[in-house]
Amino acid sequence: MKKPLIMATLADDRCTPEHVAAMVEAGMQGVRFNSAHASPEDIARLTAMVRAIDPRQVILVDTKGAEVRTTALADGHDELSVADDARVTIIDGGAEPTTVRRFCITASGVCAHAREGMGVVVDDGAICMRVERVTPDAVECRVTKGGRLGSRKTVCFRGIELDALPAVTDRDRDAIEASIAAGVDIIAHSFVRSEADVAAVRTLLADAPEVKLYSKIECPEAVSDMAAILAASDGLLCARGDLGASCGLDRVPAVEMECITRCHKAGKPVMVATQLMHTMMLEPSPTRAEAMDIGYAVAAGVDTLLLTGETARGHHPVQCVEWMRRIINTTHTYCASL
Repeated sequence: MKKPLIMATLADDRCTPEHVAAMVEAGMQGVRFNSAHASPEDIARLTAMVRAIDPRQVILVDTKGAEVRTTALADGHDELSVADDARVTIIDGGAEPTTVRRFCITASGVCAHAREGMGVVVDDGAICMRVERVTPDAVECRVTKGGRLGSRKTVCFRGIELDALPAVTDRDRDAIEASIAAGVDIIAHSFVRSEADVAAVRTLLADAPEVKLYSKIECPEAVSDMAAILAASDGLLCARGDLGASCGLDRVPAVEMECITRCHKAGKPVMVATQLMHTMMLEPSPTRAEAMDIGYAVAAGVDTLLLTGETARGHHPVQCVEWMRRIINTTHTYCASL
């Protein structure tokens, strides 16, 4: 059995040559850039930087797809504090900034499908709300779990299907074109709902067969149509954050296991991402449960473990990679001895 590749998300504002070199030294073998936060120019610049430091790095860019996110925060804030029991109004289809009382989301037509009593999960569960009133122009919610809100965070209305949203946005096309020109290795498409969504992205990659296409499994439609989605893809990425928000936390382990099993049977690679070492957003070491999560992935034959917020925004990105490398190596040694 082989060891999982360690991939880390790098944010453009902290992606210096010194930082990349330190991450490589710690054991990073792949880099993810999130096109929700990186422009086409960022993708070109950052890919060139990583390649100059270590040409062996596997570089992945993920697209937005049929995704719903908040806009940038007002007045240049990095974060806002949303209190328990606060009232928040959600406005869709606009470009105005998000404030503590008014969340503007990027997608159009979503609020029209909302219903009273529906749950709304923001940033993979960092903030949770319940819909109390729906008007033609907005959705009024009460916060059931407060928390910190950053710019451009995911929003999931539980029970709303994403059929009305396009499989590929103009921003996706720009990101894919920039990624091909930069020479990235993998495009991971977000919020894939069907085989047709995969085909829409594959068309854009027609002249770049060397770029692999992974489908992110993170919504109920993808879980239901996983077999067909995998058949049309080069691999799967089990994106546990939005998966837990849209399908419920209790379903995440079973869906992750299904992704792994299906990929093994098909002879295709599988990635697992989100909250692998979430404690290390703040703390210098992971919990025992997080170590066990990584150890299970090694034993289960996961091909790539993808660190997200821990290395993009966390306080200890280099230590995250070091800890993951140590856990992988120790677990792999034991499994290989059986």
